[in-house]
Amino acid sequence: MRIALINDTHFGARNDSSIFLNYFLEFFEDQFFPYCIDNNIDTVLHLGDLMDRRKYVNFNTLRKVRQRFFEKFEEYGIHLHCIVGNHDTYYKNTNQVNSITELFQFKSKYFHVYEKPTEVRFDSLCIGLVPWINDENREECEQFLNNCSCPIIGGHFELTGYEIIPGVQFQGGMSDNSLKRYESVLSGHYHTKSSRNNVHYLGTQYQITFHDLNSNKGFHILDTETRELEFIENENKKFHIIYYDDTDPELLARTDFNEYKECYVKVMIRNKTRSKLFDAFIDTLYKHKVIDVSVIDSVQEFNLEEEVIDMAKDTLTIINDDIDSDSEILDKDSIKMIVRELYIEGLCERE
Repeated sequence: MRIALINDTHFGARNDSSIFLNYFLEFFEDQFFPYCIDNNIDTVLHLGDLMDRRKYVNFNTLRKVRQRFFEKFEEYGIHLHCIVGNHDTYYKNTNQVNSITELFQFKSKYFHVYEKPTEVRFDSLCIGLVPWINDENREECEQFLNNCSCPIIGGHFELTGYEIIPGVQFQGGMSDNSLKRYESVLSGHYHTKSSRNNVHYLGTQYQITFHDLNSNKGFHILDTETRELEFIENENKKFHIIYYDDTDPELLARTDFNEYKECYVKVMIRNKTRSKLFDAFIDTLYKHKVIDVSVIDSVQEFNLEEEVIDMAKDTLTIINDDIDSDSEILDKDSIKMIVRELYIEGLCERE
């Protein structure tokens, strides 16, 4: 038996942007569901953060998600097993009020939601499913992880020392010590695909911010017999970078502008000596229905990945240093945790 794994779909992200919602749903319509049908996959495991908004739902977003995502599982006869993630919960200290249960639990026999840690058998393989861990269920989840007999754990873990975005590690989360006894741990929550020892953060299926520019996106297939994990890449990109150099006489002719349709583009200036040619280049981008163009006017070579890493590290480090230096703040670790959480949530709202 082969199981499809998805996570952090974040329907409603970017302030309920219709552009991003359509981009997300097109991935499922054009790539995910056809793959499942062609490969006779009838079981999908979602590792949390189905929806993006914690406090409310946009009805237009809900309608499109119901029609173009949720109802497709029943139409194709595919069972969707979904654990609760932190973005699915209304309160931060309990999973009892969550959007998954309220919106979808009783809508279809093909939908299964897990608010509590549960052992579930998929064919011959037992997988322990662990929802978002908070103050209310922490002891229950710790006992489950210490005693679960399944070889594989699927969860929505906030582990310390793992990447939240490329090059930026989260500090202050849960230790992975309790997970070392398992053959494999599969997790949502962090949007960057990464692995360390037996822990695998699967990453998002698609790009959500420019931080995802150089990250591999897609979904995974788990074979319940061999327990091998296969990655299926999503090659449809929403964010692009173009290095502009008008000393290249073939720049306009060689550029495939169709690639940037309905996308966000950063144009990094290496050489700009002919303003009319540059204006024609930007006009051509917009004629090909680029959503937004940002121009970084610098004659020096610009490395976006290094820039993103340095900026993100500096932001968190500066704030944490200020907290450490303030003698009136008693519970510094709690304040740092709140700041980190707000920072991570804010990444999904940035343009």
